[in-house]
Amino acid sequence: MGFKIFVSVVTLFFGVAGSNAQVFQGTSGSDGIEALRFGAKAGLDVSTFLGSDFVDISPKLGAYIGGLAEIPAFFDNFYLQPEILLSFQGADTGPENLNLTYIHLPLMGKYHITDAIAVEFGPQLGFLIADNNEDLGGVDINTVHVGLNFGGGYRLNDTFYFQLRFGPGLSRVIDDVDLRNGVISLGACYFF
Repeated sequence: MGFKIFVSVVTLFFGVAGSNAQVFQGTSGSDGIEALRFGAKAGLDVSTFLGSDFVDISPKLGAYIGGLAEIPAFFDNFYLQPEILLSFQGADTGPENLNLTYIHLPLMGKYHITDAIAVEFGPQLGFLIADNNEDLGGVDINTVHVGLNFGGGYRLNDTFYFQLRFGPGLSRVIDDVDLRNGVISLGACYFF
């Protein structure tokens, strides 16, 4: 069921991206016009669990892939950046890894300090689509994840943008247990 929802959302996202021909009026472009842009992104995650109810937890290497839009908004050099990501994360909890697969929907505010350097901040809603929770005794893992993201990026040119983010979870992975997701992401975006 979760995979069907993911495929439907990705198809809708890229269908809109492919059919888009709108231009938004802005002020930071040399001709006064900024375009709504779409792109794809991928990268590596280093994820772990934050909280005091587990000990001997080690970070786990994972990955993410997805799409994004860059929407000029409000004032010069500021963009809203909605994203959809398939993220493979979790942690090493001792004898084996706890692997969690999420569909994340971040809504980032991105401000370009210079043409090349940007800072980013925004909330994120995630939906658990797969887990291997045998290592935790088969307890029920929350299917909805709420978090924040903050970080920055470097725009190499009009096509490539590189990002570094930290995403602390605000919601618990398991009810009544002080255990939240924590992810550092490093990746690249390719704008069409």
